[in-house]
Amino acid sequence: MKSDPHQPPDGALPAAITLAVLYDRLAGRLLGAARTLGCPAVEAEDIVHDLFVSLARSGTPLEGVVDIEAYAFTGLRHAVARRRQALGLERVAIDRIARQREAEGRLVTPAAQPVDFADQRIERALARLPPAQREVVALKIDGGLSFAQIAVVTGVSINTAAGRYRYALEKLRVLLVVQSSDHSEVAR
Repeated sequence: MKSDPHQPPDGALPAAITLAVLYDRLAGRLLGAARTLGCPAVEAEDIVHDLFVSLARSGTPLEGVVDIEAYAFTGLRHAVARRRQALGLERVAIDRIARQREAEGRLVTPAAQPVDFADQRIERALARLPPAQREVVALKIDGGLSFAQIAVVTGVSINTAAGRYRYALEKLRVLLVVQSSDHSEVAR
């Protein structure tokens, strides 16, 4: 029986299909994490797409990667850092932009969707978290990664990753309660 030259040996998926499956599985989560890390929607989309183009061009066999999700989110983390560095945006500048948008009442929201005030409150609260805590929240909630995977992605211990997440949630609770009481006083 003649083997099909278009089929990879041993039933492995061709790299293009592997990347397509990986994209289908992770692109939405990667996009959400990039947004939570402070990237505007269009920039987050560019970063995620560039990440997959880079993976396709590198020719790195993904079959040998032990934890593909941690690998992809590590790539995202580095891509966000490179993009910020390339744009010359430091943490202070990013925080200044977020505060300016908040003050102007024009937080980044998809134009086709109605404004959801709960989403705005969450976005404002996330913008006020320290970058390390915001990163862990993005990887845990948007990325769906375990603390072990987050530890690999960020280069910290599992306990540190879990602690940053716990502190972030505590701060978010406080910030959201404060924002909620501010909003209810304005409504009166």
